[in-house]
Amino acid sequence: MAMGGSSAGIRSALFVNPFNPASYTSFDSNSFIFDAALSARTMTLKTSSNAAKINDAGLAYITMGFPITKWWKTSLGILPFSSMEYQIIVDSVLPDIGKVQYDYSGNGGLNRAIVGNAFQPLRNLSVGFNFSYIFGTLNHQRTLTFPDSNNHWSTRMTSSTLVRSLYLDFGLQYHKNLKNGLGLTSGVTFSPGQPLSSNADFLAVSFYHNYTSNLDIVKDTSVYNQSVSGEIRIPYSLGAGISLNKLTRWNFAADIHYQQWSDFRFFGSSQSLSNTLRVSLGGQFRPSTVDIGSYWKRINYRAGIRFEQSFLEVRSTRLNDFGISFGVGLPMKKSRSLINMAFEAGAFGTTENRLIKENYFRFTLGASIFEKWFLKRRYD
Repeated sequence: MAMGGSSAGIRSALFVNPFNPASYTSFDSNSFIFDAALSARTMTLKTSSNAAKINDAGLAYITMGFPITKWWKTSLGILPFSSMEYQIIVDSVLPDIGKVQYDYSGNGGLNRAIVGNAFQPLRNLSVGFNFSYIFGTLNHQRTLTFPDSNNHWSTRMTSSTLVRSLYLDFGLQYHKNLKNGLGLTSGVTFSPGQPLSSNADFLAVSFYHNYTSNLDIVKDTSVYNQSVSGEIRIPYSLGAGISLNKLTRWNFAADIHYQQWSDFRFFGSSQSLSNTLRVSLGGQFRPSTVDIGSYWKRINYRAGIRFEQSFLEVRSTRLNDFGISFGVGLPMKKSRSLINMAFEAGAFGTTENRLIKENYFRFTLGASIFEKWFLKRRYD
């Protein structure tokens, strides 16, 4: 995150990069790596006339990496896959009826448990894949009410979708050592379009809202379907990146990522989403190349920038996301382990055409623990 999200061409023996599984071949043959972090975010939502603040926090990732053999490296982990939290209220006035209110809301999210593997079939060439299990629940609700009328029954439709499915993504990296301690890595990531197996419960009721007691009085149930089998189709994605580094002194990386969200389907229904394109640049600098001397010279200083065209286009306006990030990797005493801190400030959306702009600040705190394991005893 501190490097703008660049990942396709990044590889290191000191941390796990699950976004390109080919990077796992960089693990030392006697090492065990454990990565974990928490993330917090504060947002200011703005329209042309109003503003509100929202805060949230949660798990950023837990991963670990280690060798199986000299040519086979693996990784385990759990990461967020997606999240959802929204509420949209639309007021309208209809002839002979009066005020009508539409309320759309949703919450939930999906998580991803991964088992990754990487191999080096040729010198400097690495291939890898993540075998993932996607799980979580997505809740949607739509409500139609008549605040000014006692003669019309309101309607509420809810759905709760339980996702339990497998997911695959692949990676490729080519690493070349150049002269004067320079190293060049190029990487490609690919995830084919694939369905997530899901089961949904649907409920639709007619009700009358008693504003005196603030209670809903249900008249009848028009739809009640349990465990309806279906699928959520995730479209294919393709990414590419490159990085240039000089030993442990500095590293510069650039990424581009595309995903065809126009092919997204939710239980066979198209959601009218647009294809996404993300570009990111990032760098890391460490004043010292050795693990002794001044502590400040052994800190990894990081910065990055990111621009993304999101899959949302509302009122003929494309919603874009722009962020600037920076961070540090603080070395632990007598160890190659790091305390990682990253900050990102960004803006998503716009206030034009009566839309909402989100200004956000995100903070991540984590640790990369590097240990030497699998060492043979020389003496009993």
